[in-house]
Amino acid sequence: MTGAWGLLLIAGLAMAACSPPGPKSFDAMSGEEHLACAVDISAYTYLLAAGKVPEDTEMAGQAALALAWHHNAYAIPLGGDESETAGVINRKRSELIASDEPEAIAARARVCVASAIAKNAAG
Repeated sequence: MTGAWGLLLIAGLAMAACSPPGPKSFDAMSGEEHLACAVDISAYTYLLAAGKVPEDTEMAGQAALALAWHHNAYAIPLGGDESETAGVINRKRSELIASDEPEAIAARARVCVASAIAKNAAG
């Protein structure tokens, strides 16, 4: 290819190579990714209750359901005790709140909530 079309193709390929991948779909996540999402969403709800992140009523309303979906997607394949996996989330949540910025936690939680909501909307 030569001329303008060749330059457009090269520019498009370069942009695609430099673009970060979008968030994974709910079904494409591994168990560990679902666990990380459950921890982020749980931490977000604690930060929200403490007034450490700005209130977002839409996300807050969706967070509990998304947390449950991510928790189940992590826990059910393990076949273990639900209280045990909830304990893992609680421990990791405490560690996360102590070690990460509230805004960073909220940003990750937003992506996790969106993936769960998109899964629900898709059916």
